[in-house]
Amino acid sequence: ALALAPIQGESHALILSAEKKKKMGENASLHDAAIIIAAERKECELCDTAKCLSHYHVNAGQLSNMTKSRYWRFDRSGPKFSKPTTFYFKSIPAELRIPPQRFNDIGRYFHERHNYTLQNNLIGMQYLMEYNPGLVVIPPPEKAKLPKEAYYLLSLRITPANNCFEQKVYDQLTKDVWKAVYHTGTNHLGLALLDKNYQVIEGYETVLEMDVQLDLRRATFVGSAMSPTFMDYRIFVLNGRIYLHANMETVVVTQLNLSMKGSDDHKRIRYCDSIYKIGKDVPDEEMNKPCKMKSLYGGQNLEVSIGSQFRTIWSGGVFGKNFALFSIPNTTHPNAPDSVYAEIDIFPHHVHQILPHEHNRISRHQVFERVWKPGTRKSRHFPIDTVNEREMKTVGNVTESREDVPLPSFFNVDAHQDWFPGSEAPFKEKPHGGACCVSFSKDDLNLSGTRNNTNESNLLVGIGHTKVTWKPWYGKDHIPQKQKDRVPHTHYVSLFYAFDPYPPFEIRARSGYFCLGHAPMIGDKVSPTEGGNFNQHSILTRNRNLSQNFENFDCPQMSFINSFIEKADDSSKTVIGYGLNDCTGRLVEVDKKDIVMLLYPEPLDMLFEKVTK
Repeated sequence: ALALAPIQGESHALILSAEKKKKMGENASLHDAAIIIAAERKECELCDTAKCLSHYHVNAGQLSNMTKSRYWRFDRSGPKFSKPTTFYFKSIPAELRIPPQRFNDIGRYFHERHNYTLQNNLIGMQYLMEYNPGLVVIPPPEKAKLPKEAYYLLSLRITPANNCFEQKVYDQLTKDVWKAVYHTGTNHLGLALLDKNYQVIEGYETVLEMDVQLDLRRATFVGSAMSPTFMDYRIFVLNGRIYLHANMETVVVTQLNLSMKGSDDHKRIRYCDSIYKIGKDVPDEEMNKPCKMKSLYGGQNLEVSIGSQFRTIWSGGVFGKNFALFSIPNTTHPNAPDSVYAEIDIFPHHVHQILPHEHNRISRHQVFERVWKPGTRKSRHFPIDTVNEREMKTVGNVTESREDVPLPSFFNVDAHQDWFPGSEAPFKEKPHGGACCVSFSKDDLNLSGTRNNTNESNLLVGIGHTKVTWKPWYGKDHIPQKQKDRVPHTHYVSLFYAFDPYPPFEIRARSGYFCLGHAPMIGDKVSPTEGGNFNQHSILTRNRNLSQNFENFDCPQMSFINSFIEKADDSSKTVIGYGLNDCTGRLVEVDKKDIVMLLYPEPLDMLFEKVTK
């Protein structure tokens, strides 16, 4: 049982001087910073865990031995949730599913699948799984063209790449098979219409091979191992329309249009693969026209088209990814469409206004100068550079929050001095965007917690993630294995953050870290409390749990939150979509008041509990 300091003050009361920051070192723990803040400022003296404990828990002047403060476990500091739902695309052929009876000898199965691709001159491993769900409420212009029971659009990444099984399974693969599992060019987009209870509407799911139909797939051959053109997919609603976001070398965006099969709107639109023929140069004016996609699997009743070829957001540079897109009312022209922004970084908060339907053409040479890395060859011939040349227009410069980022609202076990003192803290990587944004009104922010929001406006809330980053020393033989096992890399945690809904979008609060859990099990079966279609991969996620300092937590090693929206028809609730170990996906409902409680926790409700002997 370890301790948690009640960091509640506003950010201006928690700023360390530059001199003290330098003296402490940039990797000093939050515990170290809290002690200094407590000594510097009377109003923050309870930030020192020792003073906090003695203040609240003394008995006739003596500290009670029955009470200890606590640094929160990652699997005990997340929000309460309801209506958990998993997904399984019935349209994916059975022969592309890993048979459950092979789960126990999956290493041999991977070798067999790899040999099968070589013998039959196929590209990529011949099995698929779906995960990392995106979710939006279908806006009225699209809803009018769809079944009346359709409330949400779901997106999924569909690919052979996975981390479903124990790490030792992958470590024991031969190099060529390992590459075939992880470096696969197959990365499809799955889309489905959901009803208000998050159930897939029969006949309205589809799997799309986006890169092939847009002639953007990297040149590949049988047995080759290469990353896909697109990685994770996200969907957003901006100005009443749905937009598709994909990670490439940076971020690319296009508009999605949906309708029922055979609608007049889609009859007049050409198929994408009739425009983007392999090796054919397509004029820019043709790329600006809509085209419709053919379904690889499914799509009996659902028609999908894109508004144009993708455009690239270059604001974050070549390493930019996972940008959240959001819109706010146009303050100078109230009747004009909302202003649209891309969230580039969270801490510090970098945001750039974008124009999703406009672009400037840059040359192939300019693209090369941006993406070339020293030490690599000085030429490339990737079809995706056609999109890289379409640089999305922006307005002004990237805004950066001016104030220091607030400290977390609570500490986790990783900050405790007995676990990872000072520079040994494992989660050093700056949090990245995962999902954003949900608007919290003044009333929402006063539902729980300690915030007294009488004069301030609403806040936008998002969810970020950070991880233990792989470093070269993990591969050094002279580093003791125990040292590596104490801080295993590629383990994820998440956090909430809240910011002003206007430039420069100052960060006003952030929670401590948390993780979201597995689908509950009863024996070897998923609990009936889990909604949606049973996904056989749900039983596999416990093969890899989050772990630090030789402590296992009851959640996946990788909880990747991919979407965060307000629930349709109920503004008091939100819906979070997350992937579990690149293996399966899940949606959960979370009340806004429970999120506020994590951003502005009440110490007496949250921090202390009796210790039983």
